[in-house]
Amino acid sequence: MLDAFDRKILALLQEDNRMPQRDISEAVHLSPSAVNRRIAALESAGVITGNVAVVDPAKAGRPITIIVEVTVESERFDLLDAVKRRLAACPQVQQLYYVTGDADFVLIVNVADMAEYERLTRELFFAEGNVKRFRTMVVMERSKVSLAVSMAQESG
Repeated sequence: MLDAFDRKILALLQEDNRMPQRDISEAVHLSPSAVNRRIAALESAGVITGNVAVVDPAKAGRPITIIVEVTVESERFDLLDAVKRRLAACPQVQQLYYVTGDADFVLIVNVADMAEYERLTRELFFAEGNVKRFRTMVVMERSKVSLAVSMAQESG
């Protein structure tokens, strides 16, 4: 269970994971060694799963973000897992969710242009089978993009 210190540390690291530990220690009122131990424990427990650079896709030459809903033909576990593995292995798929509702999967895809997306649809949805249909939504504006987890404490 996360305590108030852990939540404060995580909130700061989600804003800037390169923040010096002495600055974190001042902000949360703990010693730098205590902050270091807590961060190591959070990493060891799998609460912190990685440290990455956030890249602007447009500036990296990949300006098109597409949200795709995928419905499979068969929900037999082996076939479903094969689709999941194929989608997860695709580098253009930034996020992959197995969901409830009308679709089975929701994907966040990033491509350089629509020609790349068309090639991708052939590879992912037509070549291997077990995809009944897919629905494409092209993002017009990235209004908010974040993987930050709220550190607000639930009351009640």
